[in-house]
Order: sequence, then structure tokens, then C-alpha cells
Amino acid sequence: MHGTWITWTSALVAVVSACGALASLAVTMREGRALRRNTEFLAHRDQWWKRWSWVVDRAFSMTARDRAAASIMAEALATRDWTTDDDTYMFDVVRGRSPGPNPEEDDDLQAQRP
Repeated sequence: MHGTWITWTSALVAVVSACGALASLAVTMREGRALRRNTEFLAHRDQWWKRWSWVVDRAFSMTARDRAAASIMAEALATRDWTTDDDTYMFDVVRGRSPGPNPEEDDDLQAQRP
């Protein structure tokens, strides 16, 4: 009888350990996929930012051809899925449609007041 108890205890420990290993594997796979998606997003975002810098350089150029190219590229970049509210604001500034800063919403401006 004493040996049966040890056998069942050993089996239970083995089953619990196997469940823990499977849970660990599932978490690792989920985190790996999330990390891969995040890395892809950041790579797209980095390329978007390089293109946006190109647009800004040409938007304030002296030649009409550069400004026209910047306008076309800015419209294309503004439609990307990863565009944030800040990106849209920058797009509006470059396009000349910015409403200007709102001192009531800008904490940095509030902090600068004497």
C-alpha cells in the first residue's frame, strides 16, 4: 500500500510538470508572435518616418517640382494604417491646415508660463 501511494504521487507530479511545460511553451509562442508583430510594425514605422522626413525636406523647398512631389507623397503617407494623431497633425502643418497650438490642451505650454 505504501508503494502505491508513491506511484500515484510520482504520476501526479509528472502530469503537473508536463502541464507546466506545455503552458510555458504556449506563453513563449504567444510572446514570440507578439514580438515579431511589434518588430514588423517598428520596421514599417521607421521606413514611414524616413519617407516623412523626405516629404518635409521637399515641402519647404524653393522649387515647385519638389513641393508637388512632397504633396503627393504626403497624401500617400497620411493614409497608412500606422499613422498616429501626431502624424496627422504634422501632415496638417506641412499642408498648411494646422489650427495652431491649443494652450489649454498643451501641458508643455502650461509649464512654460511664468
